[in-house]
Amino acid sequence: MAMTIPTECWQEISKYIPIEDKKTLRSCLMVNKFMCRIFTPILWSNPFRYLQDTPNNQPIQRKIYEQDEMIEKRINQKKLINVYITCMDNESINILNDHGIQIIKKKDDKPIMMTFDYPSLLRELQYDIICESSSSWLYQELYSYKDLTIIKDFEYNNSKQKEFKKLLLTREICKMFIRKSPLITNLTLSYYVPFADTSFTPKDFLLINKLPGAEVSLKNLKKFKCSLFINQWKEVTKDLTKICGMNGSLETLELKCIGEPSVEWVDDKSFINICELIKQQKSLQNIKLNCCGRYCNIAKAISSLITQIDHIKVLEFVHLNFNSHLYGITNNFAKTIFKHDNNNNPPLNFISKCKKLNTLIFKDCDELLDYNIFAPKNSPWFNHLTKLVFEDTSISPFNVSKIISFCNKLQELSCDLGEEYNYLPEFALYLPLTLKHLTIDAIEIDIDILQQFLENIKASLESLNFPAWICRSFTDQHVYIICDKLKNTLKRLDLDLNSLENQQHNVSFESIDYARKEIDIVNIHSYFRIDSW
Repeated sequence: MAMTIPTECWQEISKYIPIEDKKTLRSCLMVNKFMCRIFTPILWSNPFRYLQDTPNNQPIQRKIYEQDEMIEKRINQKKLINVYITCMDNESINILNDHGIQIIKKKDDKPIMMTFDYPSLLRELQYDIICESSSSWLYQELYSYKDLTIIKDFEYNNSKQKEFKKLLLTREICKMFIRKSPLITNLTLSYYVPFADTSFTPKDFLLINKLPGAEVSLKNLKKFKCSLFINQWKEVTKDLTKICGMNGSLETLELKCIGEPSVEWVDDKSFINICELIKQQKSLQNIKLNCCGRYCNIAKAISSLITQIDHIKVLEFVHLNFNSHLYGITNNFAKTIFKHDNNNNPPLNFISKCKKLNTLIFKDCDELLDYNIFAPKNSPWFNHLTKLVFEDTSISPFNVSKIISFCNKLQELSCDLGEEYNYLPEFALYLPLTLKHLTIDAIEIDIDILQQFLENIKASLESLNFPAWICRSFTDQHVYIICDKLKNTLKRLDLDLNSLENQQHNVSFESIDYARKEIDIVNIHSYFRIDSW
């Protein structure tokens, strides 16, 4: 029956199966040879994704078999690397053997005939996940142990020689991907030094663009995520445009710098390449900038975002000081970077001109005081915004309420009111009717304020989240009020009650059990709110 449907139709049908749904995709693959040819490239476009921990977006369940799960994950990583080593050419195998990574092929062994050329099917290259899988392969005998402490002790005491071997194996695997895959669309460069000596920075291993075939494999890159230490950044940014291809095809750019930059970094010219990279893109839609300190040069990229105002849909800023992007920069250097901006406009002024912006996120950002800089009345992005986040920023809740009053399509809001928790009842009056998901934090909230706040909400909320800080003041009565006011619409309630700082809260298990009878999902377990990459 499958043969009667053209290949193009099956390819269209496959798009409706979530790529994370490995079970369904494998089931389709096993139907017959025809279906196998359709679905194998999908599963092998990035098989490493199935080895990662699932995102923490569901109620946290206690993991009884945590050790077994970790061992199973390591074994699966080893198996995947085994497949790719089978596809490796003799040159790479000789390089690995010469450096003590034994891959023995007997002369009388017949070459293994693979059904597919699996490296050629790769479309998403995640350096850090390949590194982790390479480590599992190198030290595969270790993961037969059931004692988790043995594994952890080994990993914490990992020597530089072992780290070098892991990176060498990763490089040869990446070399194979770059040479064989005609079209890599997503590239993630992320590497973290596993020991205290951060002088160990394997810059050469990260220069993917220097591998044979990169000019073809990366020429149409659509998504680039880079999270590196400062010294690694200096090397990578020299060839940033080449790493991301020459066709200006990027749609997503996420940059993160780790470390403690000094004042000498302010005039480091290698970071001009970030601005140049952004300017060369034809349709950059999703942008995330994550700085590591006052002198971090990633902040300079803000100036070039004005070139993408017709395309930007998602903007996220983390750890930025919006008065530091010019801090200490010499006049000549400033003119070089900001030569297109003759009016010395504030760095966020470009946001007011974005025509398609639907997500705007500020996390732990300083000097975000004057909302009129990026949200003057009649800004075009008011008509498209569906998600807005202000977490640990200096913008006042009064200004936030003015912004959200203009956003008539807003569905998701996260806001920190700090010491202005008494403003919550009035704040609720500004929430648009379209709002579905709300996260509110403050230093505390009393019963009367909470009741007035919930009574003033006219939107039909589906999820409500109170982070750890505000939950310190929660009692059973808080929980009962939430259930009473929102039980008809609320599907999920997150109360961060199990954080270490919240052990003194006055919420009983009885009230939580009551809430779980009224609301589909009630999560009280704490979790680290960290970046997803």
